[in-house]
Amino acid sequence: MKPISLTALVSRLRTPLQCGGISLPGMDVKVHSRTETDIDKLMVTGVALNSRHVKPGFAFLAFQGEKNHGLDFAEQANQSGASVAISETASDQPLSMPLLEVPDLRQALRHLATAEQVPSANKPKTVAVTGSVGKTTTCQLGSALCGGHYLSHSPRDSFNNFLGVPITILEAAPETEVLWLEMGTNEPGEISGLAAIGQPDIAVVTAVGATHLEKLQSTEGVFREKFSLFDQAGIQKAVAPIQYRVDSLPVSCLWTGPGGDVEIQPIRSLPGRYRFEHRPRGLIFEFETSLQGTGSLRCLESAMTVALELGIPVDEIRTSTPLLQLPSLRQELYSIDGVELVLDCYNASPPSVESAIEDLGSTAASRKLAVLGTMEELGTEEAEYHRQMGETCANAGIDHLWCVGRGAQWLHEGAQSAGGSSSILSRDDQGVACLQSELRSGDRLLFKASRKEALETLAHDLKNRMEERLAMEKGGARE
Repeated sequence: MKPISLTALVSRLRTPLQCGGISLPGMDVKVHSRTETDIDKLMVTGVALNSRHVKPGFAFLAFQGEKNHGLDFAEQANQSGASVAISETASDQPLSMPLLEVPDLRQALRHLATAEQVPSANKPKTVAVTGSVGKTTTCQLGSALCGGHYLSHSPRDSFNNFLGVPITILEAAPETEVLWLEMGTNEPGEISGLAAIGQPDIAVVTAVGATHLEKLQSTEGVFREKFSLFDQAGIQKAVAPIQYRVDSLPVSCLWTGPGGDVEIQPIRSLPGRYRFEHRPRGLIFEFETSLQGTGSLRCLESAMTVALELGIPVDEIRTSTPLLQLPSLRQELYSIDGVELVLDCYNASPPSVESAIEDLGSTAASRKLAVLGTMEELGTEEAEYHRQMGETCANAGIDHLWCVGRGAQWLHEGAQSAGGSSSILSRDDQGVACLQSELRSGDRLLFKASRKEALETLAHDLKNRMEERLAMEKGGARE
């Protein structure tokens, strides 16, 4: 966020704003200051929702939480450097910094972020990324590819909603040259609303699949919502997978994937080495990366395409690719006594599970095993989608599937119907002991489920037990 005086910030909130096809009314702002602070000299340099994320000069947004009010942490935020608090209520206790009282804190956040992204010579090149899977990974990879050439900023975690996108914009350093924004949705209209805030120059759709069907209703509804990103005025280039190609987009699009404008292909004789081809440019080069799996490489394909559009030289891209890492809980690999554990359990949906199972089936492991949990937000057809994933495991040659969580029975039924080997696993010590007793050297075990399942707790319990047993065995051998 570009530094702004507190007086100017108050004026910005009070002033109606028109940008990106939306009109935001001015807000009623009450300024409370119980100190001798000269508010005309205070500067605001960013915003934070959590007092632990406050940096000097930040505005602390004090929301009402389930158990506490943000104002309870205002003094802690001030000690970390916050120059002002913003809240929907006045504080009962004197604060060591000014407090702005607004009628709608979410709207205030949206107002400030939209104002920050008004097209100007100082606005950073902005890349918006949406899709059913791969949004966070694409943002992180893209920002890393740009980091050696530009000052680049990307979201923390999966900041992709009407809180996360404005926070990403407003916590970016004022010198930011490339801004990556992740945009998520679970109902129609959210993508267009987020795009109006972010004002992207480049827009990316990573994938379209059966996700958030409770309100988007169908994969066609998902497609319409995701591709509505390209309707935002000001976008100079679109990037999307070739399998969703349409000829009626309002902006020029680079289509990625097999047979598309841009494609990454593995060099089979050289593990870890790949060939990148940008057919419209007639550009071909080889690069190295430790990333594996179809989903990760599709994300990298989009990220590299954007990097080239932003003017990143090929030599810098090739220098960066060997250093790239995935976000946490995306294909985290642990090897313990010859057994590989793959923690890919940040989230799950039919397309991401299918991709993960395909990758598992293509490995050279002696036995391919999986622990799958519930895929959330699939609407009225959730049982059928889980059964399909069970069938997918059986058809991919997965040696055994353990099913956990609310969707366990459906997954089990699907695997059994296709002749697969499966069982329902409990989420307790007995379940961990069952997995540990079944595993042997050469196995590869995948963990995947929606975020609500928190399947990494089961995976980490298993990992810890395996490491403890290995340490005991080595200790006994030395004695």
